[in-house]
Amino acid sequence: MNNYFTNRILPILLILLPLLGTGQQELAAPPAKKISIGIVPQYAITNGTRIDLDFKLPGKNQWLVVAPQLYLVTKNSTLWDFNEMTGVGIDLQHRFYFGQSQSHEPKGLWIAYGPVIQYRSVTDEGLDSYSFREEEVNYIGLGKKEMQTGIWKTGGNLLFGYQALASRLFYFDFYLGTGIRLSFDNRHSGLHGIYNEWWGDLGYSGTLLVGGFRFGILL
Repeated sequence: MNNYFTNRILPILLILLPLLGTGQQELAAPPAKKISIGIVPQYAITNGTRIDLDFKLPGKNQWLVVAPQLYLVTKNSTLWDFNEMTGVGIDLQHRFYFGQSQSHEPKGLWIAYGPVIQYRSVTDEGLDSYSFREEEVNYIGLGKKEMQTGIWKTGGNLLFGYQALASRLFYFDFYLGTGIRLSFDNRHSGLHGIYNEWWGDLGYSGTLLVGGFRFGILL
């Protein structure tokens, strides 16, 4: 029996043991996630689309979020009363995760800050000046006509959130925070709508509450 074990079983075990060890090492170290792509669905309420691109930074538990936006609104908008609006924007976030796992997956509580910039082109009815002549005298009048207004909005956000992983591929993210906005346009006040009647308006300037939800995949 001892000769059988020594001559047959022991050589097989000696061959298999290194192979088993190699397999365990490969399974124990999955590649770290360094990029994610997400969607912020609530932007559809304002006829917008926002895509979040997250990039792992060299620092511990740090990520960069780049969030481009596109807006297109027609006369059928439920939030605003104007003829048409198109726009673009981008949010940037420097995000820190607390207690990130050894696999460096972006999950758990986080804090982020960063700038916001947007541009909207609004077509609406407004008052515009025109010149006319009567009895050899030149006059300047005001008439209602369709006009275009360009609105720039800039500011920044301070956000807190929690990101959960449904698996190693899918995530869900909830956030809440505060921000400030400063808006400028290319028209003189009094001759057109200032679009600053509430905190969600196109030309709003002031502080506001920022919150939302997003989901996406890790690459």
